[in-house]
Amino acid sequence: MPPALRTRSRLTTWRRDAAVLVCAATAWTAVVIALMRPQVLVESQTPDYAREDLVIVLDHSASMAARDVPPSRFGRAAQEIKTFLAHKPDIIDRVGLVEFSGTSLVLSHLTRDTDSLSFYLDWIRESPEVRFGTDLGGALATARELVRKDDRSTTKVFLVISDGADQGTQLAKELAAVRDERTRVYAIGIGADREAVIPVVNEMGVETLLEDEDGRLLTAGFDESTLRDIASQTGGRYVRSVTGADLSLALRDLVLRERPLLAMKTTTEYKDFYRESLMVAAVAVGLLLCLL
Repeated sequence: MPPALRTRSRLTTWRRDAAVLVCAATAWTAVVIALMRPQVLVESQTPDYAREDLVIVLDHSASMAARDVPPSRFGRAAQEIKTFLAHKPDIIDRVGLVEFSGTSLVLSHLTRDTDSLSFYLDWIRESPEVRFGTDLGGALATARELVRKDDRSTTKVFLVISDGADQGTQLAKELAAVRDERTRVYAIGIGADREAVIPVVNEMGVETLLEDEDGRLLTAGFDESTLRDIASQTGGRYVRSVTGADLSLALRDLVLRERPLLAMKTTTEYKDFYRESLMVAAVAVGLLLCLL
């Protein structure tokens, strides 16, 4: 072999031996470090949001029995509220429930027991009673009374779910009071057809359509403007649900849209580093096998 080739061969062998030595040392060191289970201190910041109490104000008037939103406006609203409660976001602490038509009733004071709320929703959904009238102002008054009886000074948010056909006389007065109390009212309008017929069950258990005293069919109206006005006057937001399928998403969107930020919470924790060391060892062993 010519001297030049012998010199090049020795140089190549030396470089390969050096690479083998480096890979072996790296793999050994990485394995030793991994066995020591090293940890590094990691600092992270997460937003700390204020928690709020939610009062759901649910329309149960006769028009909510219309089936333009299956299985009915009220049935779909109750179903989606139950889904929302089952996956309640952390920002919502307690939930209260007000049912209204021509009159209003507190079904549940503020509670974290979502099972009891679901029970009340099932109970009123199965009631065959036809409730005439829609008094949105009276419903807000009942929600305000519920809040006044609560002994905790937490932020309260109202959520009105209705087809919006207000027939009361006190809405303007109650909206003024809600604004003075700085309570935001969000609203969801549910309804697809302004002329949907209203099924009812008579005393014989037979389903018929709701009629007036002259035998003319009554239909379920839908008034979006009233709900929009309630939301805009109180700093809330309005969403319309036509099919019902988007109602649970609208619920989450409304309560999560404006989350009051209290502070940024700083947390420190130790993070294991041995997996990274094992990865380095694996790469070094792979290179070592290629060189041998």
